[in-house]
Formats: sequence, structure tokens, C-alpha cells
Amino acid sequence: MTKQEIKNLKYDEALDMLKEISLKLENKEVSIDDLTEQVKLANKLSEHCKSKLQATEDEIKKIIQTDAPE
Repeated sequence: MTKQEIKNLKYDEALDMLKEISLKLENKEVSIDDLTEQVKLANKLSEHCKSKLQATEDEIKKIIQTDAPE
């Protein structure tokens, strides 16, 4: 999955993919040959989710500060 494809994912989509990878790892359904790629993808998805959460938090703070009475 390319960086652009990950960037275009919605938060819930990325989170679902992370959960799927996690379950595969927990159930030992990932071959040793695919392990590195799955971990790399999980890391990218995790960073994407963190970024989305931070952006949402920042936006909400701006809204609250704008709407707050002086």
C-alpha cells in the first residue's frame, strides 16, 4: 500500500486494517516472509491514525476557542 493510498484512508478504514493485521499476528497467520511487510504497514497505518486524531483535536480546539465567550 502506497503512502498516498494510506493518506486517502478514512480513520475508521485505517483502524480496521490495523485490527485485521493485529489479529493475524496474534493468531500467527502471517508467514515469516510477510511479517516485515505487515509490521511496516501497521506502523504506517498507526501513524496515519495518530495524525488524523491530532488534526481532529486541533480543529476542535480552534472551534471551541472561536466560539468561547470573551
